[in-house]
Amino acid sequence: MSYETGIKRGDRQQRLSGLGFIGGAILIVVGSLLLPRAPNLGDIQAMQKAYAEQAALLQACALLLAFGFWALLIGTAGVYHSITTDGAAWARLGFYFHLVGAALWTIGMSLDISYPAAILNWLAASESNREVAYSVVTVLSPLGFGRGTFPLNIIVNWLAFTFFSIAVLRSFTYPRWIGWYGLFLGIAGLALGIIMTFTGREAVINPFVIFMFLNLVWWFAWGIWIIRKAW
Repeated sequence: MSYETGIKRGDRQQRLSGLGFIGGAILIVVGSLLLPRAPNLGDIQAMQKAYAEQAALLQACALLLAFGFWALLIGTAGVYHSITTDGAAWARLGFYFHLVGAALWTIGMSLDISYPAAILNWLAASESNREVAYSVVTVLSPLGFGRGTFPLNIIVNWLAFTFFSIAVLRSFTYPRWIGWYGLFLGIAGLALGIIMTFTGREAVINPFVIFMFLNLVWWFAWGIWIIRKAW
């Protein structure tokens, strides 16, 4: 099958796009593997203890995850500019949603950076200020304010990937397997995000881990394909 001329050898934006997908996948893998965890994510006291003991590591992982999603945004920017015919409207819609999704992801990671700092401030607070300090911890907790931002994060970002996948299927810029794979992941992400809205992420953490692994494979494979075409 011949592809459209959206990707040309030597195209610098497409090189950056491919590197964005690959680099984003790698950063997210590293940040996720190093992320401190409690044995039971629903045990708020165990989580607070783990995060207090490894506050700097949690903050570093949050930065890696933020950098990873920004790198993916570089990848999708290249996709948006490479699809110029039948799927262009869908690619444009996908990119706009991904801009919102990247902003939501950044907010979520900023909460993960603030949360361990709030825990340390609470533990160091005097008796008179301890209750106020703990109220800040409660607001920033993944079971507090974070419980609402994470499902919306998943819904918006994977709605964007759904639109990108439709754009791929309507054009001939990329192989169709990238589009079908992404469409499956986009629909699965929407379903997971909606379920998390009512149950919290703790209830579906195992399916979510599998889901993210499949996404990492998709992003990495897409980046490799672009690099081979553009380099």
